[in-house]
Amino acid sequence: MGTETLEGKRMNAKPILINVRGAIVRKDRVVLVKMNDESGMYFTFPGATVHQGESLYEAMHRGVNLSTGAQVDVGRLLMLWEYIPERENFKYGDRQKLTVLFLCRIMPGNEPHQPRISDPNQIDVLWMPISALSELPVVPSVGAQLATSLESKMTTGNLFIDNIA
Repeated sequence: MGTETLEGKRMNAKPILINVRGAIVRKDRVVLVKMNDESGMYFTFPGATVHQGESLYEAMHRGVNLSTGAQVDVGRLLMLWEYIPERENFKYGDRQKLTVLFLCRIMPGNEPHQPRISDPNQIDVLWMPISALSELPVVPSVGAQLATSLESKMTTGNLFIDNIA
């Protein structure tokens, strides 16, 4: 059962997914998860979909641990982005998503690594230069905006990205 938008277009009635991602930063580097699936090779930030009854911070800790084997200190909000499938030609699937990106720091005694059990499409966990974010195939395409934010230590300005393609 869909709903009508103001433009009269039929929209997907599935609940909006809320995802959390972590920009794990150390000096001038950030942790990225390397993926390879039917769409090809790309990088993403570690994280998870928030489960019913789970806080954003709980999901962040769970997602980072599952995808990198590391424990993190979750810091400030860096960025929000939304994905509306109908507006992006279903590039990232058919579910509308809101993703929250937090700045994270590795807890002492932890080092991100490829876990033994992970997403079957996950092939590596890497420290990459922040300056390379704008050149890497980061999904969604927020690498350039995030690199600018991290390099400038931006704490104000537009943290919301409504067009991720």
